[in-house]
Amino acid sequence: MRRAALPADTGTADVRVRFSALCGSDTSKLCSDSWGGPIPEGWVPGHEVVGIDDTTGNWVAVNPLVGCDACAECVLGRIHLCPGLRRIGWDLPGGLAESVRVPVRNAVPLPAGAPDPVVFVLADPVAVALHGVRCGLQAPPSSGTSRLGVIGAGTLGICTAVVAARAGWDVLLTTRRPDHEARLRTLLAGTSVTVCPAPGLPAGACDAVVDAASGHSPAPLLQALEAVREGGTVLVQNAYAPQVQLPTPVREVFRRSLTVRGSYSYCRANDCDDFRDALHLLDQDADSAWATALISTRYPLAWLPDALDALRPDAARRPLKVLLTSRS
Repeated sequence: MRRAALPADTGTADVRVRFSALCGSDTSKLCSDSWGGPIPEGWVPGHEVVGIDDTTGNWVAVNPLVGCDACAECVLGRIHLCPGLRRIGWDLPGGLAESVRVPVRNAVPLPAGAPDPVVFVLADPVAVALHGVRCGLQAPPSSGTSRLGVIGAGTLGICTAVVAARAGWDVLLTTRRPDHEARLRTLLAGTSVTVCPAPGLPAGACDAVVDAASGHSPAPLLQALEAVREGGTVLVQNAYAPQVQLPTPVREVFRRSLTVRGSYSYCRANDCDDFRDALHLLDQDADSAWATALISTRYPLAWLPDALDALRPDAARRPLKVLLTSRS
């Protein structure tokens, strides 16, 4: 698989990278043999990027989704479903570099008067969370309580829990590691999210469950199917590794009248732009504990091996997220 490239013309912007966050999808390919899928030739990772547009001098966040802008899906704003979709940091060179060339449209200016621009490196996972809550779940009723379980206490799970709580859900966030519970409670203290104690979500306790831990094992999805009530909804954020299969009888899924939905990436359909809306949410929450905690661990770009080492599953104090920076 060859890596695509963008030409230097009036339709592109050169962004001097200042902050580039490591996503779980990056680390699973950079330091694990369990990915199981192909990797583009000459791959340059990094799709959570904030930097300075060399032409305008403006701080920008990079939207990594590059659609064809001509197919039916792109016309409807469902760019994530474009059959010719290219992704910065995968099909196109990414932000683990001093600079990255992107289409002008993908260099999105930060909100006017924004604080320290580093917080906007979370725009991608917040956009994924917004898309899932908006498009994959019914809105909670204006009266009464609708309980949403979120499985996975990594960056995506935390962002999803925060976004869902703001949308009116009664949110329970669960983690597989009991030693992380106190840390999560501190991080989410300023929100209405409840950290569910081990061993996790009670069976049938939730009107809907978001699987934000999809990866190399089907265990999170099996847990979600057990935790959702009869007739409820299970939403899977993003995708599992290519080799993962679901080892459960489908009869029970249908007998219980469950809705199982996928929510991949984000879009700009129905008069919403998930990525731009994520920037505005982060602008509002820039000083919140959950946001500042997620961006607190930083390494110089040249220290990528050290950053990956810190993210090992067996690391004693594994950070929730790691940022690489070329900013002095």
